[in-house]
Amino acid sequence: MKYRIAGIAAMVLVLLAVFLADNVDTENPEKRVHQHLTARQPDAGCDCDGTTLCTHLPLLVIDTGGVVIPGEPILNDQSETIGYTTAADGNTMISATLSVMSNEEQNHHPTDTPDMESNIMIRVRGNSSRHFNKKSYRVKLVEDTEGLVNRDLPLLGMSKENDWALHGPFLDKTLIRNYMWMNISAEIMGYAPEVRFCEVILNGEYQGVYVLMETIKEDDYRVNLSDYEEGSDQTSYLVLLDDPDGNRILNNYTQYTYEMEFSTKEDDPKQVTSYTGIQVLYPQEEYQSQGVLDYIQRDISRIERGLYSSDMVSGQYDYEKEIDVDSFVDYYVLQEFLLNNDVFSRSTYFYRDVRGKLTVGPVWDYNNMLDNYIRTFASGRLYLANRGWYGALMKDEDFVERVLNRYQELRQTYLSDEYLTNYMEETIAYLGPAIARNDAVWGFSYDAANLTSLQRRRPEEGQTLEEVNPSSHAQAVEWMEGFMLRRSAWLDENIESLRQYCHQSKTATQWVE
Repeated sequence: MKYRIAGIAAMVLVLLAVFLADNVDTENPEKRVHQHLTARQPDAGCDCDGTTLCTHLPLLVIDTGGVVIPGEPILNDQSETIGYTTAADGNTMISATLSVMSNEEQNHHPTDTPDMESNIMIRVRGNSSRHFNKKSYRVKLVEDTEGLVNRDLPLLGMSKENDWALHGPFLDKTLIRNYMWMNISAEIMGYAPEVRFCEVILNGEYQGVYVLMETIKEDDYRVNLSDYEEGSDQTSYLVLLDDPDGNRILNNYTQYTYEMEFSTKEDDPKQVTSYTGIQVLYPQEEYQSQGVLDYIQRDISRIERGLYSSDMVSGQYDYEKEIDVDSFVDYYVLQEFLLNNDVFSRSTYFYRDVRGKLTVGPVWDYNNMLDNYIRTFASGRLYLANRGWYGALMKDEDFVERVLNRYQELRQTYLSDEYLTNYMEETIAYLGPAIARNDAVWGFSYDAANLTSLQRRRPEEGQTLEEVNPSSHAQAVEWMEGFMLRRSAWLDENIESLRQYCHQSKTATQWVE
């Protein structure tokens, strides 16, 4: 294996990473925009009389005319979701208007002349977050109230598009997980959805701090794939591994062999209840002929058969011809560092251009990272080495060594303790007085007794609600930073134990079987 003689190269990478750590450039406008470093700051000042909301953050004002936004969960007597609310006409979205105040030369007020206005279609979005008091929304910019023609606009300085997610941090009491880690992921992996902090007013009521996010879709400035040629079965594609939730999913190799996360066999082995599956997002639904779906299904299944075959264990399957290995290495390092329980079960995207290799990503949904899931995690454990395709990839010594080298490199730059703690401090400082305004509306949630079991973190046996749910914003930030530093310290000491997965004592036995 080529990585058995890669010691010198690894040393060079670490030395280069040390140099880069002192030269991390997050202010280059040709790269990622980190809002907290470039935008108007909380001490910029304002000459208003203080009788209305005054914020240095961008301000989004949404008016539905008093119509309730659809998409909230409908529960049965067992608190199970059996559907979602719809508009009076049965549609999943309603028409509204959006006004945007985002001039960097001044603070923003609800009475300001908008810098941008548009008709929109809006609904509640998310999975578990739909149960939260503070809602998140899917927003589509449209030309008219009928919503028939999309309208592309560069909201808050991001690339022109019509499709946006408005994330309202609620379970994440720090407010910063999605903002921080989308930006850092982009520095590490390439494209990740652009994000901007803002404050939101809905129908005249202040809603607090939000994060406006690009959605993941095929687009020149998002996931840029070659255009689908109508009538052709062979195509570039973008897919999502997630809860099907009524959507059509592929019957790919790991689906019908029950290798997918959350796929379980019932008492009757012929009956299968699947809670996860691969959905096709691009080409769009109107182009998803049976031929197109079969092509994508075959393409993914061919890769999966190779990964799960004896040829993979014996080193005969050349997976590098099929997948973008660098993306899988970076994705693993990030998600293992963050302890992302969703890897290969929820919110996991893949794409492939007809001219290239299968790539994992872009990343999505960091609301639960760093021990903010509904249940608690210990910082000291490798959680993802056996998840999905990683269980196969880790059997290869080359892949494991690439992961180890990349981890060491990133620990000197974007995953260094100094960089991450500084990033947190600077981001919190940027939010400034917006944190207190957000707490004035949602501060009741610091008392977990005010929340249902679907709206708070759940204690393990022997724990209390107070031990797993922070009682203030400051405590939430302290907990996140503490867990992050414990996690990084543990990985520094134990990441090399990944070699156990490719050790001959394990793979040889599997090969014989």
